Amino acid sequence: MEAYTGYVYAAMWLILAIYMFYLAFKHSKFLFVLSGFFLYSFVWQLIDKLIETNLFAPPYSFIYRGVAIVVLIVCIIAYSKARKARLNEENE
Repeated sequence: MEAYTGYVYAAMWLILAIYMFYLAFKHSKFLFVLSGFFLYSFVWQLIDKLIETNLFAPPYSFIYRGVAIVVLIVCIIAYSKARKARLNEENE
């Protein structure tokens, strides 16, 4: 069962990427960023399962974490700008 866990996890990232891509057309274009990150996570997880090298061990894990931190910072900045704009609309 443990051999399939990584593939299930990769499938979860792919499903989230597709769902965020769908929501980006309906709600906010910013969700394309999250969709891209989830697609990146899917590819990373799938490649980790298909090759012998452990991509979640150093030094490769630092690459994954670095991309995740950059996306997190972008999300925080986008959220704070959207919140500030919403508060300005309510105050006017």
